[in-house]
Order: sequence, then structure tokens, then C-alpha cells
Amino acid sequence: MTLLLPLLLLLACGDNDGANDTGADGTGSTPDPRPEPPAYSEGTCPELFDGSFDDFPTGGTSYDLKIVLPPDPQGAPVIFAWHWLGGTASQIINQMDLDQLAADENVIIIAPNAGSGSVFDWNFLAEPEGNPDLTLFDDLLSCARQQWGIDLDRVYSMGMSAGGLQTSYLTIHRAEWHAATAPLSGGVVDGFYFTPDWPLPVLLTWGGESDNSNGLSFHDAALLLSEELRADGSFVIECEHTGGHSIPSGATEYIWQFFADHPYGVSPEPYADGLPESFPSWCSIP
Repeated sequence: MTLLLPLLLLLACGDNDGANDTGADGTGSTPDPRPEPPAYSEGTCPELFDGSFDDFPTGGTSYDLKIVLPPDPQGAPVIFAWHWLGGTASQIINQMDLDQLAADENVIIIAPNAGSGSVFDWNFLAEPEGNPDLTLFDDLLSCARQQWGIDLDRVYSMGMSAGGLQTSYLTIHRAEWHAATAPLSGGVVDGFYFTPDWPLPVLLTWGGESDNSNGLSFHDAALLLSEELRADGSFVIECEHTGGHSIPSGATEYIWQFFADHPYGVSPEPYADGLPESFPSWCSIP
């Protein structure tokens, strides 16, 4: 799961001054009614199915996927799961028991395999315009909506390490299509944060000050993302465990509870008076 990139390389890749974008509607509020996903970039969606899907066409290229369908996928919520550097879709599904989650909670799991050629697997350092990973997300959302009539009010992303950084990137650049996100060992570094189009509930999990990998402090990256998101009006939970760069035991359970309690645009905030008792003791609302 290690993220093999020095912090200096991360910083060298950014050329913005950290200034924030304005919200899409100028208010920071969620749009009503919810718009449909963008059109599929390749014209006609292929038929998606449970299991390994090779060569999903998107944006002039293709990605391999692993899809886990629940007993009744029609109108179901969707979780996008993003794997770590050098990992696979199957590995994050297996390690986080997402196949069992799909069966128990009737949620669709879509886990892409990185395929754009980025040295970090996912293009979380690139500009959003023309970013193949964002086109992939848009296309999968569009085709899942077309095929299963997915619940657009319950679209979520989660991921670990490089996948956590990818989830953080989606939090910033695809807030309009998510109800909530949950990066594990994700975050941002100086110069790579922009204000999302509107606030999102975000659950950040990381392994404390020892959560480091080859020059990148995920502790600092997570705290920076938390600070910036809260300044822009997002509701944030910080789950700081002591296991370093790892997925803590029970993460799938509390992440799913967070997702289930946060459909799109939920108001009032269900955790405004505190976290549910089932959350780990090391989770808090900053």
C-alpha cells in the first residue's frame, strides 16, 4: 500500500497558488433538483455485470473493473472503491469485505483498476480538464444510472493511500456527484486544494503521525484537507487511529454507517450533536 513518491515531487507538480475556486452556483448549496449524470463519452454504454469487466471504454481509452452487485441493484446506492498504489480492484474489495457489504446492505460496488498510465496509478496531481480518471468516474456513473437506475442521492467514494488521494481529488473536483466521501490515508498538500462546487460530508481516516510513506506525511495531508474543507463549509469527521499507513479494523463498518446516514444534501446534519456510539473512540468532529 505504500505510496512511492517523495513530497518534493508532489510539490513540484503543482503550479497554482492555492487560491480557491468559487462554488458552481455561487452559494455553496447543493443543487435542487439533482441533475442527471453527463452523457457517456463513448456513445452507447456497454452492458455492465457482476464480476471482472475488462476494457471498459472511456474517453478514448479503457480500464478494467471489478463490479459487485447486490441482490437487487435496481435503484441501489453505489460505492466507488479506489485501490492503493500497486494494488488492484480485487484487493481493496477483498481487504475491506466490500462483497459482503454489497450483499448485506444492497449496495453496488464499482472498483476500477488504474489504467491511465500515471506513475501514481491515479491522476490526483493532474488538472481536472481532460483528466482520464474523472472521465472514467463520469462514464461509470452515467452507465450505472442507465442500466440500474442507481440512486443519485447515494453515490459515494472511498479509497486507501493512492486511492485515498484519488478519493480526496474526487471530493474536490466531483462534489456535485457525491453524497459523501471517505478517504483513508488521503488528503492534499499545499497548492493542490480547490474549493469544491458545494460542501460535502467527508470522513477522513488516517494512522496518526506515523502514517508516512516515502516522504509524504498522510497525517499532514489529512489535516490540511480537513482544515480546508471545514473552512469551505463541509462537515468533516476525523478518525485518527494509531496503526500508521494501514486500514484499521472495523473501517468498512463505520464508513458504511457514515454513508448510510448521509444521503445527498441531508439536512440537518445527522451528527451535529455527536457521533453515533458505534464509531471508534478515536473518531471525532473537529
